[in-house]
Amino acid sequence: MKFDYIRVTQFNDKHQSISHIRPWIRVGVFNPDYPDSVIYSLSLIDSGSDISFFTNEIGEILKFEIKKGHPALVNGVGGGNITIYMHQVGIIFEDLKTSELIKFTDLIGFSTKEFPPSMPQQTGILGTLGFFRNVEVAFKYPKEIILKTNTSLN
Repeated sequence: MKFDYIRVTQFNDKHQSISHIRPWIRVGVFNPDYPDSVIYSLSLIDSGSDISFFTNEIGEILKFEIKKGHPALVNGVGGGNITIYMHQVGIIFEDLKTSELIKFTDLIGFSTKEFPPSMPQQTGILGTLGFFRNVEVAFKYPKEIILKTNTSLN
């Protein structure tokens, strides 16, 4: 299953635009108690992140009682941090060109507030827990990201 890298535009403190190519992919998330209600978002694949997590808005729409999850503190490179709450979440990756599908459940965190300014334009981070331990990933920068089911799990 292949995904293109995405060009992202940010604005610095002088309101100048800066363009970057990032490994953002389309991911579907759902509450296993409501499997027919799926939210799709663009999320950053972050090989340095131990945990996958999403914004509070996604968790609320999916009817998670966010603070009933197990709390964890996530620290970022820029010194920012955010408290998230871990829940069992359904994850879907779909190649829209071939209809190939990867689907699994794993622990994912949700914030209780918006992501800090050090994480602009993002709705989710895909890290080891919740992503890398379920799929094999090949980065072919700047063209494509390839996902395969992690066969060591079978």
